[in-house]
Amino acid sequence: MNDSLPEHSRIHWMLRPFVVLVTAIRRWTDTTRFSIGVSGMLFGPDGRVLLLRHTFRHRHPWGIVSGWVSTGEEPADALRREIREETSVQATVGPILTIRSDPRGPSLEVVFIARLVTGSFRPSAETSEGRWIDPATDPLPEGLHPTHVPLIRAAVEALPTWRVNVDARREKTGPT
Repeated sequence: MNDSLPEHSRIHWMLRPFVVLVTAIRRWTDTTRFSIGVSGMLFGPDGRVLLLRHTFRHRHPWGIVSGWVSTGEEPADALRREIREETSVQATVGPILTIRSDPRGPSLEVVFIARLVTGSFRPSAETSEGRWIDPATDPLPEGLHPTHVPLIRAAVEALPTWRVNVDARREKTGPT
């Protein structure tokens, strides 16, 4: 340390790393941190919805495809990945149905409508069973997550609009 500095400058010089650390900690703790999840209402060509029996969910094992967005990953890409990991099928991810917060913690969930492109369900480490259901006529499985019921209804209402938009775009540009 330089003895030619005045006393207050030497103290300031010695405390600077501490001040920088405290400032960084304050900024980190004052900034809201949250996770982003994705869910998808996966429709088959006949309009049925795929519901999954999730291996790690015990209270409400049945639900829709869902997972977490990785750092730097786009939500639609995360849903495509989750669909592939949980079901082994390929899907087109469509419009956002809703974005909702989780009352249990600091997270947002982006809920999409998706459509099956190819493949058939195969169990994975995360899902043990898949069931295609017609929400208008088929009974929902016991143990279905209660927050997924209104999402299924909303997706069924939104699906015809998405189909019309996709079909109109296909007529203009040719098959995809």
